[in-house]
Amino acid sequence: MWAQLRTQSPQDSESPGSLPPELVKLPYLQEIDFTRNYLNGSIPPEWGTMQLVNMYAFSPSISLIGNRLTGSIPKELGNISTLANLGSSSGAWESASIERILLTSNNFTGELPQTFAGLTTLKDFRVADNQFTGKIPNFIQNWTKLEKLVIQGSGFSGPIPSGIALLTKITDLRISDLNGTEATFPPLSDMRNLKTLDLSFNKLTGEIPSSFVGLSNADYM
Repeated sequence: MWAQLRTQSPQDSESPGSLPPELVKLPYLQEIDFTRNYLNGSIPPEWGTMQLVNMYAFSPSISLIGNRLTGSIPKELGNISTLANLGSSSGAWESASIERILLTSNNFTGELPQTFAGLTTLKDFRVADNQFTGKIPNFIQNWTKLEKLVIQGSGFSGPIPSGIALLTKITDLRISDLNGTEATFPPLSDMRNLKTLDLSFNKLTGEIPSSFVGLSNADYM
């Protein structure tokens, strides 16, 4: 079985082309990484039927950083699942979810699909440098395992959802350059693991909350 285990990772090829829908036919993929390939087109909806494999040191992930991809994120992508090995004598598998989605530096538009609310095992989500519209969705509060969230220059409008306070495992939080009107500082006092915080250019008003003093682990604010 393990001879079929694959990672699709043609990084830095600078070859023109588009994302192949045919990846859904490859069994036992752990990771899809098309970083800096300057690909055109959009994310194939067919990818939503894939089942990535969670094994060894690899986190089930999709990285499309640094391409020329356009269009909205297909709602089907929120249905992508992961197969995690139970390590039992029967070799059985259980369903889980993807841990990393990296979409930074593209030309994606529209809003994040509501189906993403179900990606509750996400640990790393990055959508900086895009052309999304609408507000940051409230459903991000469901991503309670999140450790890194990067929404910088993404096109989204504020305010930052108050439900972000539930993401207490976050170590790296970067939300900047939001469109829209003035807003107050988000509640972050429970983010005791925070090491990096960037809330610049979000039209935040009022005094910095005294609770921010408790973010003693932050190296950069």
